[in-house]
Amino acid sequence: MSGHEDDERYSRRQARRLRRFSFYTAEEEAEERLHGVCTKLKLYHDPWKIKKVLEQSDVNNLCRLMISRRMVQQHIVKVWERARRFEDVQSLEEGGGVGVKVWDCNRGKEFELVLKKHVSTDCYVFCGTWRSQFVSERELKKGDEIGLFWCNYSHCFFFSVLARAPSPAPV
Repeated sequence: MSGHEDDERYSRRQARRLRRFSFYTAEEEAEERLHGVCTKLKLYHDPWKIKKVLEQSDVNNLCRLMISRRMVQQHIVKVWERARRFEDVQSLEEGGGVGVKVWDCNRGKEFELVLKKHVSTDCYVFCGTWRSQFVSERELKKGDEIGLFWCNYSHCFFFSVLARAPSPAPV
């Protein structure tokens, strides 16, 4: 038997094995998304839906972390709507702000921030104790990359410093 025939037989065997895996219905996938979980095996899943390289305005005395409208609409509002958090979405859109819990994965601590619409820029901001509990305590600076995502199961944001800005070269 030639190597080509062996390859074909191996490929057919692999295809049969793959067909034995079960597939999710649309309803099962929707239910998992609603609860913020997934039981499907993935080789890699990056949980950090909102990533940002910090700007000077995020770490200075303005005391807030600015997030683009697109990111909030895509990764917060849509998730909250699917989880039926309509009051929070309405409050956010009307500019009133929403008190949110933020779990700092690196420190293993939970904090309270406020997420609200920044009217003059049409963006959104995390404010409240952002400067004291994140910028100061974590020594965040311009150029650091952070990640955030909302977890429906825990009803909070998860936060992590993904990369530190390079240190300036010594003079």
